[in-house]
Amino acid sequence: MQLSGNKPIPASVDKAYGLMTDPEILTRTMPGLKQLTPISQGEYAADLEVGVAAIKGKYRGTMRIQDADPPQFYRLVLEGQGTGGFVSVNMAVNFTSSDDGTMVNYEGQAEVGGTIASVGQRMISGVANYLMNQFFQALAKEALHSSP
Repeated sequence: MQLSGNKPIPASVDKAYGLMTDPEILTRTMPGLKQLTPISQGEYAADLEVGVAAIKGKYRGTMRIQDADPPQFYRLVLEGQGTGGFVSVNMAVNFTSSDDGTMVNYEGQAEVGGTIASVGQRMISGVANYLMNQFFQALAKEALHSSP
């Protein structure tokens, strides 16, 4: 499944990049993310609890930030397994300056298997878009309320 889009963050490129690579902020803003535990530089163990539609359940996995070129780019790699099956995401994330702060462009692939895959691509795509919108709304609020 293809994941792509762009979302504004009301902050400078440096600040937006920092927000989107800070484990504490990600834990506060990513829907269902309960904990990120450092494994190594740029790699974290992740505990996630999703309460949306057919992907409802608890998941454990890893999150890695690769090919980082701060503050313009990184590749986000997520892998997880849980009650509903598995999820694997490989996404390029670009940061560009805009009139209102920063435009975050993301593009990548997600693979799902197990019970999750049986619900159909359209449903999974809708849930993914819903979760991405929730994340970026929370991140925008974080950007407005955090220090420069």
